Amino acid sequence: MVKYLAFLFLFCCFISCKDKLPADVVADVNATYKKINDKLGDYQLRTVDDITHPGGGTINGYYRDDEVKKVIAEHYADTCRTFTEYYFDDGMLIYIVEQNFVYNKPITYTEEVAKAKGDSVWYDDKLTKMELSRFYFDDNKLIKWIDTDNTEVRTQLPEFIDKESELWARAVILLKQLKESDK
Repeated sequence: MVKYLAFLFLFCCFISCKDKLPADVVADVNATYKKINDKLGDYQLRTVDDITHPGGGTINGYYRDDEVKKVIAEHYADTCRTFTEYYFDDGMLIYIVEQNFVYNKPITYTEEVAKAKGDSVWYDDKLTKMELSRFYFDDNKLIKWIDTDNTEVRTQLPEFIDKESELWARAVILLKQLKESDK
């Protein structure tokens, strides 16, 4: 009987310690970020200008007490506008969604400029394309990347590993700017 109980105990420990499947992590992340969005009105909003981005922009941080829950970075450039949302749970980065609106021509390339240059095409907001990328994290580690073509990027590719570092660097810079605004 003691051997059976010991076996049962070890079996339960093994089951509870096994790694989470990526699909389970993605489902948990999706539920958590939706819950965060549902409660945005309950969080404290801090807004600062993004002084590190060449074209400028704003950073909005949503906090529950001192814990960051969501950060939205808005950046505008001559050729695109980008909105990136970073989601955090218990101090851990769990999800990033990036919407990049790519213009057909630079925003300064007006009809008058185009005609003066003999061009028949100029900036038209109706021709703007939206590129969406999603990034899922588990224990602050990138586990899934769905690119702008809505395809999953393989974790073994060097681009995947580089992207994790790039995303973390951007998140840290944004968080630092929000924190410094409190001083």
